[in-house]
Amino acid sequence: MPPTPPPRERAPLSLDALLLAPSLLLAAGACVAVAARHFALAAAATVTLVLVPLVFRLWTRTWYRGLVLRGLGLFIAGMHLPMLVAGALAYGRIGCEPADCGQTLLLGIVLAPVAGAVCTVVYWVVGRPPV
Repeated sequence: MPPTPPPRERAPLSLDALLLAPSLLLAAGACVAVAARHFALAAAATVTLVLVPLVFRLWTRTWYRGLVLRGLGLFIAGMHLPMLVAGALAYGRIGCEPADCGQTLLLGIVLAPVAGAVCTVVYWVVGRPPV
């Protein structure tokens, strides 16, 4: 008789597999909320469903020196993008009233911190260490 191979030890459950269960529960909760016409609950479940893998990636990633500083630099750079776009849109509208142009500029100012935070988080999620 041929010798039987030794039994393999089971690998521990990965963190990605552990993330799957809450994500499926959130997706099911969002579907049920939409079916029940509770749109606020559906929106909250959907936003949480988007944030769970993002926070998980930020929590489990390898951080290296300079990553935080570069992320803050991208926050400042990304923060200026909506203000520049709003300024260009307001400047490009010929004959706009000051009240209309002011609303466009104000929208750019309100969106500035959001755009900066998005740029920082995207860099922290996909950023690679320098070679």
